Amino acid sequence: MHGANGYLLDEFLTDYTNTRLDEYGGNTENRVRFLVEVSTAIREAIGQDFTVGIRISQGKVNDYAHQWEGKEKDAKIIFEALGQAGLNYIHVTEYKAWKPAFQESDRNINEKSLVSLAKEYGKVPVLANGHLEEPTKASEMITSGGADLVTLGKGALASHDWVKKVKIGEPGRI
Repeated sequence: MHGANGYLLDEFLTDYTNTRLDEYGGNTENRVRFLVEVSTAIREAIGQDFTVGIRISQGKVNDYAHQWEGKEKDAKIIFEALGQAGLNYIHVTEYKAWKPAFQESDRNINEKSLVSLAKEYGKVPVLANGHLEEPTKASEMITSGGADLVTLGKGALASHDWVKKVKIGEPGRI
């Protein structure tokens, strides 16, 4: 499911786009409710034989620097709820996946990436996405224990033989 980048599910999750006054609006627990209900309904409809995951981000297509207002508290609420919704994985995408999830100006509040917070609180496998074309960055995401898998979009499209280049030690970035 696409619950990232300002798409419909993300609109429910995001404080400034979700102005509802019912049980789906207001606090973080209410705003994540729709994502959990959709996840649960899909799992119930298709059973356990299919893999189901959700893609999550703080950033939007038109606001890539957006951060959750409640910082790590929001991450805990969101990832715990999604981790208990019957999903097989959470796919976290951020502009730069390895960067700290929450910053104020140039001073870091929390050194943890959103990927590592998803792993810590979601308790399901985590996929990481976000400018990970550089093999050392991609490898660090996995070896640090933050991600179980790294996904590439633009980097793989721009360099169709990325995997081969990395295997033989050539630069993998675009």
